[in-house]
Amino acid sequence: MAAILRSNSALSRLLAAWLQSCLGSGVGYVSLLLLTLRYLHTSWAVTAVLLADFVPAIAFGAWFGGFADRHSRRMLIVTANLLQAAAWTGLAFAHTAVSILGLALLAGIGNALLRPALRSALPIVAGEASQVAAAWYDTCRWIGISVGPLIAAGLFALLGVALPLALNALSFLIAAGVMATVTIGSLPREQREGSHGSGLRAGLAVAFASPGIAAVIATSASAVIAGGLLNVCEPLLATKVLHGSRSDYALLVACYGGGMVTATVLVARRGSVLGRVLIHRYLDAQILTAVGMFGSAIVGSVLPATIAFAATGYANALVNVSEMQLIQLRVPASVQGRLFGAKDTVEGACYLIGLIGAGALVATEGVRVTLAAGAGICAVCALVGVATIRTRVREPGRGTGVDPA
Repeated sequence: MAAILRSNSALSRLLAAWLQSCLGSGVGYVSLLLLTLRYLHTSWAVTAVLLADFVPAIAFGAWFGGFADRHSRRMLIVTANLLQAAAWTGLAFAHTAVSILGLALLAGIGNALLRPALRSALPIVAGEASQVAAAWYDTCRWIGISVGPLIAAGLFALLGVALPLALNALSFLIAAGVMATVTIGSLPREQREGSHGSGLRAGLAVAFASPGIAAVIATSASAVIAGGLLNVCEPLLATKVLHGSRSDYALLVACYGGGMVTATVLVARRGSVLGRVLIHRYLDAQILTAVGMFGSAIVGSVLPATIAFAATGYANALVNVSEMQLIQLRVPASVQGRLFGAKDTVEGACYLIGLIGAGALVATEGVRVTLAAGAGICAVCALVGVATIRTRVREPGRGTGVDPA
């Protein structure tokens, strides 16, 4: 990886900016929840703030993906980072329900704009190293999720909540400045103007036109429902079912994040692989996710639960990075924004279903049954994937027909 970064300064700048932004987001996430509880004093407010983060992806993700295919991806990336910088700066001074929820929604809109633009720009910047870059893209995300809250905990002890929120704003501002210097390919202007079609239907049309990708998107989206079940069950499993402490819950989350980081680092070190290998790795990871969630459902103490959570995190990261690498192989760079935007919309809706379903299942059947149901969903997704995802790979030229933007 070091050799790749030395030979591609644009990629090294992009990933460095992304890493520090992910760390800032990890800090900001827990800070925002604490800010919400300080001033709004209700769990429903926390739910509303969490919804503000991913509902914009459901509502606008597919449209933003179309923008990424028709306009300068660099411009959209910079704009999205500036939107989030403004939102998090405001949150550092917010203390009312309207301001907190409104600014959280603005940050969610910025995130929904950023994701398809950045992911569709990554293979163009990386060139032949796109698979490795995809792995490090996810590694940065998981490092941010795992390490960011630890940084926040240290800052809280010394400085309270406002400064961590401001530091997250600064991380987005730095990302905007650095990414403004990165040359990102885009379609020639005449193709961008003639390329029409946005929204969910256009993104799904791209998926069905790319061998095997529609089945990959469908199985991954279905598995996101299981992720919603797991997220609701995590604190309840640790503190209620296993009679652990809040520290035990934090340990489970850390093990999950550690499994994710381990998986993506190993993928990045391996380098590029054939599409056939990616498909097998993707399906095997779906099966391992089911095994990990089922293990979480039957454990009797915190220690074996840490193993189950680490395995689930490891498998989930493999699913995500393999899916992204398959999209890079099978989908032309000129329409990847549309696909990623539609993917965000579908997966956001499935995650919402998972959260609602978890509330109903936990209330009626309990935590263990809910986790077992999530394991069953992942197992079915793996079986459907085996039956439907094609193993013959067609690799369109990545980054062909583009010019600097």
